Amino acid sequence: MQIKDMTEQQLQELIRYTVDETLDQYFGDPDQEKEVKEAFKQNLLEIQRKRAAGRATIPAEEVYQRYGIAKNELCS
Repeated sequence: MQIKDMTEQQLQELIRYTVDETLDQYFGDPDQEKEVKEAFKQNLLEIQRKRAAGRATIPAEEVYQRYGIAKNELCS
């Protein structure tokens, strides 16, 4: 398929994929060859199990309020 035949969405996806691949090739994966601690792995698996069981999550707004974080602090 040629670029001229692509939809806008297809072109955007192609650009995202190309940029992502280029950055991966340039920077590589800094965590490659590193091991994940077993405790951390178990925490992630527990979170995954709870989500699969339908456990409610905390809305982002509540987290911001609970920890005194302003939204604009996250984007600076």
